[in-house]
Amino acid sequence: MKRIKKEYYFIAILLIMFILLTFFVVGGKLDMIDELFFNNVIKLENSAITKTLYVITSMASTIGILVLTILTAIIFIRKKRFSDFKYVIANVSVGVILMQVLKHIIKRIRPSWKWIKQGGFSYPSGHTISAMLLYGTLILLINKRYHGKYKKQLIALATIMIILTGLSRIYFGAHYLTDVIASIILGTIILIISSMIMNKEYGSNDKNKDRKTI
Repeated sequence: MKRIKKEYYFIAILLIMFILLTFFVVGGKLDMIDELFFNNVIKLENSAITKTLYVITSMASTIGILVLTILTAIIFIRKKRFSDFKYVIANVSVGVILMQVLKHIIKRIRPSWKWIKQGGFSYPSGHTISAMLLYGTLILLINKRYHGKYKKQLIALATIMIILTGLSRIYFGAHYLTDVIASIILGTIILIISSMIMNKEYGSNDKNKDRKTI
């Protein structure tokens, strides 16, 4: 009997988590938690935090992601690794399409307490999954294809950007906590699948640990 890869178990668990979360969100079972979390996050409000998070949340907007994607493409071209860039395009595109479909199926209204201009539906968070898939894919590529001096720092920076993007959406009241969690779950699933495909193309990190390819 063929052994099932552990990644499939993780994907199955995450899918169940997303289905359960969506069920509770649609039923309004988590509204109190969402409001409580926002009320605690907004206590952090000050000018410096607002300006910083506004820049971060703007970077995850449609225009922001487009600009970052173009800049990323330029870097990959200069490093003569543009073939790796297909993962960035594929993952971000899948995330955007998935978000639009889910938003129009669930049609959750945005929080009444939002204090920035934001249209459309709320669940899941498009900014969060776009940022997660852009930065997350770069983390995977850095981890598998780059073995230079600043590898850990680059991965840490990308991770921080993912976290702060999700936090910014809650801070500005544009999304509920559960919107952000849903996007993180879905983004993680996509990244796991992407990692499995990368392993087939590039091999494991152990096989490539002595090669600096970016």
